[in-house]
Amino acid sequence: MSQSRSFSTRLRKLIVLSWADRWLLLQVFFLLGVARLALRLIPFRRLARRLGPLQTETSPAAPPERLAQARRVGLAIARVSPHTPWTSNCFPQALAAKFWLSRRGIPTTLYLGVLLNEAGAEKALPPMQAHAWLRCGSLIVTGGPGHERFTITARFGGSGDPTV
Repeated sequence: MSQSRSFSTRLRKLIVLSWADRWLLLQVFFLLGVARLALRLIPFRRLARRLGPLQTETSPAAPPERLAQARRVGLAIARVSPHTPWTSNCFPQALAAKFWLSRRGIPTTLYLGVLLNEAGAEKALPPMQAHAWLRCGSLIVTGGPGHERFTITARFGGSGDPTV
């Protein structure tokens, strides 16, 4: 019974959204699927060439209208990603947001990082964790919570097109 109530609640929330917001959610759903598929099928070396210049960053300053668009797509990704039938974790989220923003000429930096867990620390954690996040100006668009704990191993600046 609670599952049908949850579905009807989500449906009501979707109905009250504007057509522009519904369209954005649909685009994000599609982009998350494409990003997940790309990560499964395309070797990272080839995919990385499309992300922008390696070890470069975009400016931490961005006009308010660009930050508003980045915030909007970040919220849409956060809203849609838990409901995809595939895994839409941090890397597909960052790729989808980077593509959406780059198509609108908005520069971003995609970060990849690792966290080494110390021996004796929480045993449920693997010895190493990886994370991806996307920044536009000073805004962390996706992957924000806890990103500062990760050591950056690669950064891809610019408005690179992550599709192949």
